[in-house]
Formats: sequence, structure tokens, C-alpha cells
Amino acid sequence: MKDQKFPLTTTRWSGWWWLALGALLVGAALRVWQWQLGTTLFMDELAVVHNLVTRSAGQLVGQPLAEAQVAPPLFLLAEKACLTWLGRSEQALRLPALLASLAALALFWLVAQRVLAPPLVPLALLTLAVGFTFVYYGTQVKQYASDTAIGLLVLWQALRLRDEPAPPSRFWVLAGLGGLVLPFYSQSSLMVFAGCGAALLLLAALDAGRPRLPATAAVVGAWTVGCGASLALAQAALQPVDRAFMHYFWREGLLPVNAHFLSKLWGDVAERWANGLGWLHPTSIWVVLVLVGVVVLWQRQRPAALLLLAPWAMSIAAAAAQQFPLRMRLMDFLVPSLILFVFVAFQAGVQWAWQRNRTLGWGALGICTLPVLYSTTRHNLPPYATEDAKTLYAKLAQVRRPTDAVYAYYGAGQYLRWYGPQYGLSPGSYLLGHCYRRQPGAERQYLKEVDALRGRRMWLLMTHAAPADDRALTSYLDAIGRRGQRLAVRWRYPDEGVGYPVVYAQLYDLTDAKQAARYSAATFPLAPGPAQTADDICWSCYGPQTITATN
Repeated sequence: MKDQKFPLTTTRWSGWWWLALGALLVGAALRVWQWQLGTTLFMDELAVVHNLVTRSAGQLVGQPLAEAQVAPPLFLLAEKACLTWLGRSEQALRLPALLASLAALALFWLVAQRVLAPPLVPLALLTLAVGFTFVYYGTQVKQYASDTAIGLLVLWQALRLRDEPAPPSRFWVLAGLGGLVLPFYSQSSLMVFAGCGAALLLLAALDAGRPRLPATAAVVGAWTVGCGASLALAQAALQPVDRAFMHYFWREGLLPVNAHFLSKLWGDVAERWANGLGWLHPTSIWVVLVLVGVVVLWQRQRPAALLLLAPWAMSIAAAAAQQFPLRMRLMDFLVPSLILFVFVAFQAGVQWAWQRNRTLGWGALGICTLPVLYSTTRHNLPPYATEDAKTLYAKLAQVRRPTDAVYAYYGAGQYLRWYGPQYGLSPGSYLLGHCYRRQPGAERQYLKEVDALRGRRMWLLMTHAAPADDRALTSYLDAIGRRGQRLAVRWRYPDEGVGYPVVYAQLYDLTDAKQAARYSAATFPLAPGPAQTADDICWSCYGPQTITATN
């Protein structure tokens, strides 16, 4: 019967179109809400900001970045422009990420319309709209949002070049020019350009008569030039010590070429469904549905399936070659294709049900909404705040006496350098500890530092603290002094977020000489810590978290 046909096409003003627009507006509202709150910049953001503040535009592009940071040149120039013209506020510095995140929503809608039937487009778009990883990193002074947006732009261009019988010449020219410029704004986009470029060439070569091959070769040639130049610049700007650190820091994202290859890749993809999107456990269900979607799309729209898969193939090959970490937020530029594959699988089930009974079809479509709705309850909605040092320092400024000493655990270095002067914590007004993390006898080194503040009231300022270091410092200070007021600020983050959930300031009175004489840093009993590898000892005190008072 006619009323049982599953809608495969739509008009701009149909109900499905309006639902998709609603999903886009929900995503835009979440991103703008998170952005306008101006939450505390995270330490990785602050490391980038420090480079922006201390360097000229030419130095940002022509010299390696400080504090183990890597970022594409056009992204840095956009951030520098915002800093120069709009000021030092969190909103100004996060504006490029916000705009990229909003663009990603629109681009994903365009891509989804070329892959999915109209009833599934709003749900796929809503998944991206409310996905924690896209909201949170869509408002950070990092390039992750740009990676996603540019990846979707390239994918949309590639799909349009294949779907339309004769795209206008202007579109081919703009696609080629984009490939000359955009790789300098997003390093991850090289995987998408390379994958989609190879797929376009293959498809053009297989066409009867090869009518698209010359124009396709010209566009892909421009992409190759842009990607090659961007890669050469990135390699030249990366110091050997930073290259070694990045290899250590992201080592779990480099795929092993052994029997664990598939299980490792499977786990990393499942992690994005859990932590990135907040879908139901066991998340292996969604990985299986991704594979089902790949098979279904390969049968129904082989060119689209190839274009969606090709960037994954390039990224997996690079990760196996130990050149590109495929893990967590670095994988986010590929997550939109995972969403599309899952909804292709959903679509196959909904179509099957719809053909048998329209009510059954509506029920199947309703079931498809459940994981998306569940993610909004499991992952707290904005605002998100990680290590909210700004709020902590504001509280501390209200109760701290002028004569109080402050000992800051080294993890607070980035925050104190940027936010400290705004709240009476200028350099010289606090003792910033050094990093001894994972080194033999590390905890006792911290005790020696706080010994310099005996005989005074002091605030212990703990941010980004390793649990063992936290326990050692607090147990030692409890033994030689008396606890006073405690100020604490918890993060606001999804349930499965990995990090440091509390920043706090604890007051200690160390003026009782008799109590303080019970122990010294050398005599206080400490449980021996676990043995550490040479790499852990070498690299744990390198990067943006290890700022000393002299920086």
C-alpha cells in the first residue's frame, strides 16, 4: 500500500526537515551556552594560550611551539587574531572552536542527507548535536572542532563530486583550492583528504568512459600538494624531544601490528561510543552495528561507503605505522562516519519493519531514538568545567589573609600563571612546587618543599594532582600541623570522564613548633611507591603540566 512506503526523499519544508533543523538548533544552543559561560581554560588550552601571548604571528608559524604543543599554523593565526582584536577572555580565545563546531553541525546535516533516508537524518544529527565530545571540544582553544568540521567539509565535497552528474566547474575549482589551504588549519584532515582523494580517483577510473577522471585528478592533485606542504611544515616545526614525548604520551593510540591489532582497534572505537557519545553499554553493540552499516551501505551506495571508509583506512594505516595516534579525542574527526554507519544499520531495520506494517515501522523508529535520549541523561549537559581553578582562586581570595603562605602543587602552574594575578596570586606570593612525578622518592621531595613553610599558616593548593602525591602531602601536613578551612570545586563532567575531579585549597596551621617537631620530610613514614618504567620516569614531568615559578 502507498501509505506503507518508507520515505526515501524529502523536501526542504517537510516534517523531517524541520526535525533536523530542530536537532541542529539544539546542538547550536548547547555549544553557545557552553561557550558564553567562559569556564576555566584547561591546562592544555593554557599552554597554547601561553604561546599565543608570548609570540608574534611569524614566530607562531615559523618556530616550534613551547610546552610540548603542536598546532596547525592557520589555526594559530586565527587564535592570535582573536587574542589581538577581541582580548584575553575565554570567549574570545574559544571563538574559532565555537564557529568550527557550529559549522560541523551544518556540514554533518549535508552529509547525512546524502547517506540516510529523511526519517533517520534528525536522529543522526541529534547524536552529533548532544554528543559530549563535540560540545566540550567545540569550545576549547584546541583544533579538535576544526578537525571535525574540515573532515566533514571534505567528505561532503567528495560525496557531491560523485553524486551529481556534472557539478559546476566552480565547485571543482573551490574543492581544489580548499585542498591547498585547509590542511594548514587541520592536521588530521590530511587523513580525510588522502582517503577521499584516493577513493575519488579509484571511482573515477572505474567509471565507464572515465568522464570525471581529468577533473578528479586535478582536484586530488591540488589536495596532494596542500597536504604534502602541510605535512612538511609540521614535521619541520616538531622538535625531536617533542616528537619523542608525543610518541610516549599518545602511545596507547598507536596500533600494535600483532595479534592484538583488531581487539585494540575495537576497544578504541567502543570507547568513543561510551565516553564520547554516552551511549548504552555494552558499547560493543554499536561497534557491531557500525559493521552492519558498512555492509548495508556498501550494498546500496557503494561510492558513499567507500568515501566514508577511506579516511578510516588511512588513519588505521598511519596508526599501525606508529605515525598517528588513533584514540579518544584525536579520533573525533572520524566519529561522524561511525554515527552514519550505525544509522544506516538502524535504517535497514526501520525499512524492514515499515514494509510490513506502518505502526511497526514507527515503533522501530522510536526505538532508534532511545540511545540518543539516554546519552543526554548519562552525560551531564553543559556547563562543563574541568579543573575549575578560576572559581577556586576567587574563593581563596575572599578568605586568605595577607600573611598566609601558599604552596601550590606543580599541576597548578598553568592556572596560576594565567589566572593567579587576577586573584592576588602573583608570582612571588606563592611557592610553586617542582614536578617529581613517578621519579624514585617523588613523594618525599614534595614534603621537603612544604618544610620551607613551617611556622606559618599555609594553604595547600592542589590541582591536577596524582593521588599518591596528594595522600603524601596531606598526611604529612596533618602530622605536623592542624587542618583549617577547606575550599573545593568539583568538575562538571560526564560520568565516564577521565581526569582529576577536584581542585581544592586546604588551610594548615604550622605554627605549633612542638607538633611540627614530630616529623621532618626525611623521617616521615611513607609507603614505598610502585616501580616505574624508564619512560614513565623520563616523560611524566614533561609538557604543559610542569610549569615552574620562573616560567
